[in-house]
Amino acid sequence: MRVPAGIPAGLGRETLTVHKKLSRLIEPNLQPYFLCLALFTAVAVPIQPLLAAAEVAALVLLYFYYRSQSARRRRNVMQYIETITGGVDSINKNSILNTPLPVVVFQADSGDVIWANDGFIGLTEAKENVFDMRIGDLAPDFDYQWVLEGGHDWELASVSGGIYRVYGAVGRMGGRAASQGQVVTAYFVDVTESQHVQALYEASRLVAVILVLDNYEELMKAGGEAAKSSVLAQVDERLNAWVTGSGGMLRKYDRDRYLFLCDEQCFQRMVEEKFSILESIHQVISEDGVTASLSIGIGKDCDSYEESFQWAEKSIEMALSRGGDQAVVKDSLDFQFYGGRSKSTEKRTKVKSRVMAKALGELIGDAGQVYVMGHEYADMDAVGAAAGICCAARKRGKRAQIVIDMEGNNARPLVRKLEAMPEYQDVFISGPDAFIHAQPGALLVVVDTNRPDMVENRQLLDACNRVAVIDHHRRAATYIENAALNFHEPYASSASELVTELLQYLVEPSDLLRGEAEALLAGIVLDTKNFNMRAGSRTFEAAAFLRRAGADPAEVRRYFQSDLPSMIQRYDIIRCAKMVHGDIAVAVAEKEVSRVTAAKAADDLLTLQGIQASIVLYRQGDGVSLSARSLGEINVQVILESLGGGGNATSAGGHVPDTDLLTVRQRLTMAIDAYYAP
Repeated sequence: MRVPAGIPAGLGRETLTVHKKLSRLIEPNLQPYFLCLALFTAVAVPIQPLLAAAEVAALVLLYFYYRSQSARRRRNVMQYIETITGGVDSINKNSILNTPLPVVVFQADSGDVIWANDGFIGLTEAKENVFDMRIGDLAPDFDYQWVLEGGHDWELASVSGGIYRVYGAVGRMGGRAASQGQVVTAYFVDVTESQHVQALYEASRLVAVILVLDNYEELMKAGGEAAKSSVLAQVDERLNAWVTGSGGMLRKYDRDRYLFLCDEQCFQRMVEEKFSILESIHQVISEDGVTASLSIGIGKDCDSYEESFQWAEKSIEMALSRGGDQAVVKDSLDFQFYGGRSKSTEKRTKVKSRVMAKALGELIGDAGQVYVMGHEYADMDAVGAAAGICCAARKRGKRAQIVIDMEGNNARPLVRKLEAMPEYQDVFISGPDAFIHAQPGALLVVVDTNRPDMVENRQLLDACNRVAVIDHHRRAATYIENAALNFHEPYASSASELVTELLQYLVEPSDLLRGEAEALLAGIVLDTKNFNMRAGSRTFEAAAFLRRAGADPAEVRRYFQSDLPSMIQRYDIIRCAKMVHGDIAVAVAEKEVSRVTAAKAADDLLTLQGIQASIVLYRQGDGVSLSARSLGEINVQVILESLGGGGNATSAGGHVPDTDLLTVRQRLTMAIDAYYAP
């Protein structure tokens, strides 16, 4: 057989095999079609001789046209191969063909191998059969779509147990449509050894772990010295057993803090075990029945040991601000959370409240302007806390303004009551207006949220260089950083309770207007479900202070009255609730409902026997919102966190934009399954 033009001589049987492969690819088999036309012509001869003669002429013309097109296709393919092999000069061609880099040429649409050099044939197991196979059979994990899309320059692929960095180029056979004539030339560079070294390096990178005994004070309160030493000895014993065999180093550097240094491999084993030490520490119980609890903060993927420790400190701060008893990992991308399902125990001191009150008073006194802002669709807790900050500002001779959407809020009765008071004339302001009027040196107090994406106006938050945050929700991965004051207590019932504690050190009960006291009490009543949920001793102390300031519980109760249509909507939602995992009620509101109605429906579901948690889904704007409630055994914040929501263990919410109820219901079911997964 004659070697076709464009392929260097002297390549032997490989070249002939390539030529046969090319012939099959570029010359479509039209013999059956010509045979059928000849038969029709023969049949027409005795019946219509003139028609038969015309058919013979047409058949001859088609045959010669087919031959000319086949010759042109062959020339185009040979021209392409001549181009990719380096030019016209045969010496240059041979130098490219004999390059030590494995090279393969294949069709883009089918993956059929057109040509390959000895280097590529040598690294495959197919050997002689390479030209009868597709690229996907030779390199199963080599997805060459990135070459066609032009997204990046190279990609890793595995061939016969080796790892190769693949560079690709796309060409097109002349005379054919772009979608049909594309061929890919791929160059394989062996990086098996370097990838192995990289894997060893990544597996040996330092991971800094800080472990904190959450309730150290509670464990040490009761019992004698022997009992205290026994508890600490049990904790040390379990921690040492956990790290044994890891190759890491565990050291205690404070009375309740430990530092554990390990590598990436050890960290991966921790993740696979789901940080079993969290459950193991629960088996340590003091003489008075206090169960030990541990928080873990981890810093990884850092460039230095110092940075790893700093990230571990941020992680432990995040874990403690979310209630403890969990592991938080900070890497180069974001925070990751493990655990955190158990009910957190109250751990607050009045010393911190007094210090925070003094710091807030100084910030207000130094500020030229004071703005108070809650979360979007502000509720009574956000408005009540904002009213308390207005009182603190008034005590220091400053006029604070509350940033709120007067139409899009869930506290209209309370807002109307405050608006009617002389001291609150022109106090309420929209977010855009506040952003325009804000001046350098203005103080922004954010209440009832710690997430920048959930505030009433993000522009105002970014514009103010002095920000104070007062919140009781568990901290999410995204939170307001670099705040001048951060009074964050996840153990508190509400933001109104926290503001009330601050006011006890900032003002006298007589300085607090009756309407402000009732607004704060309404915020506490809302988040505690009338003192039935998350109401600790500090909650009742705050309520007593507000009662002394003139708050009327009967007047507060009127803020929560609803009309008959909204009550009917709530019962419609309850009627369509379905049970998930036996104790979680999930209801989907098919009709448009308000946030307040959905939240009240979730509260009402908890009054039914056997329901530990309830979640209501409803359409809002361009997406779906969720309102979740729990009696405390189930942490609804952990469930909704995977859908972008937040809150605390007993009350959480979220919004999933650009989606529908069915999709969110499916995602919610998956989140609940993951929560119950062992």
